[in-house]
Amino acid sequence: MDSSDPRLVELDRLVQASERTMRELENATQALRQLTGSGESRGGAVSARVDADSRLVDVQITHRAMRLDPEELGRDVVEAVRAAQEDHERQARDLLGLGMVPGDEDVLGTFKRDLDELQDAYARETGERLEGMRRTQRAWED
Repeated sequence: MDSSDPRLVELDRLVQASERTMRELENATQALRQLTGSGESRGGAVSARVDADSRLVDVQITHRAMRLDPEELGRDVVEAVRAAQEDHERQARDLLGLGMVPGDEDVLGTFKRDLDELQDAYARETGERLEGMRRTQRAWED
């Protein structure tokens, strides 16, 4: 068939769009795997870092923090860990272009649902593109 055949042009467009979408999804997935979050307590006495799954990987406690009473130190640790997790969530949302939902208390759950919806949309779009390619192939065969 001639390369100016509109069916070939459409097939080529569909293949290129699918390849671009696959690259974008792989890049986003890779970037999400590398995200970390960091945060510290208001007074800076405790800092924390979380990994790509928002799990705690490091806590730093300053000498100044060692002079705090145990209850206050505990609050500072929790505050630093939460700040690190929020930093991670914000970065992930920024990376994927997802907006925050005002008043949503389960931000991580919302983020995971948004990611699932993105993956579902990608699967639907890919299925539609493949069906378009199949229709084009059948048209060639006729």
